[in-house]
Amino acid sequence: MKTFLDRIRIQKLKEVEKRKEKISEHNLREKVETYSNLPKFKNQLLRKSNEEISLVLEVKSKSPGRKNVDSLDPEKVVCDYEMGGAKAISVLTDENWFGGSLETLEKVRRVSSLPLLHKEFIITPYQLLEGRVRGSSAALILAYYFQELELAEIINESKKIGLEAVVECSIEDELKRVIALNPDILMINNRPIAKIPEDPSKGYDIGSINVILSWWERNNDLRDWKRQPDKLLISASCVKTFKDIQSLYKIPCDAVLIGNAAMKANDRIAFLHSLRQLKN
Repeated sequence: MKTFLDRIRIQKLKEVEKRKEKISEHNLREKVETYSNLPKFKNQLLRKSNEEISLVLEVKSKSPGRKNVDSLDPEKVVCDYEMGGAKAISVLTDENWFGGSLETLEKVRRVSSLPLLHKEFIITPYQLLEGRVRGSSAALILAYYFQELELAEIINESKKIGLEAVVECSIEDELKRVIALNPDILMINNRPIAKIPEDPSKGYDIGSINVILSWWERNNDLRDWKRQPDKLLISASCVKTFKDIQSLYKIPCDAVLIGNAAMKANDRIAFLHSLRQLKN
């Protein structure tokens, strides 16, 4: 069965070819070499046992079948997120399905000193460069798109240009080949995006915070990976309440990525404080 991610892959390859006509990969690499170091994503989010789970908040105007805001004001959103206690910002740059852009990433970098995650359907090293020159500290790498050797190559490409690779698994079958590469940062998506059909309106909202908890119980390799020093574990999607956050303390989860729930909140600062049980 062809999936939503398969459909996106075709779209992304076409987009990259068009953008290469305007600026070559060589020119992007030259730009990257002039950039200074950016704030470290992993170091910002690693949690000691007595610390809160860190919040990574996402900037996106919509998702398939769902509109978060009528008009995206990234500067205002980021200000709210920082006042609400964000430790890092994720910027979704896909335009067709999520209403993002590389320009949005650039705008966020200008107003925030927090580490930025370039959240995109990354297929090629060219996309890594695009995010890096616009100020990202880290890049999302979906395990779905890569076999083990290819995954190792794209992670190494990230490191070469100063990006931290955030490797995401959204179905349990992906976990074995990812853990085999011993990534520094692993994101488990509680929403099985790798199984969403080609029409994403059918099933995009499926998911539960119990996904990461059940994976943790079933997978010795995952637990062994996390026992190593300085390995960052992130839970993504399906967090809406303080109770959801509390459930993640059952495992050594360092951070949680929240998108739609934070974007749609009438008062984003109050919503984020509620997740942390703080009073406004």
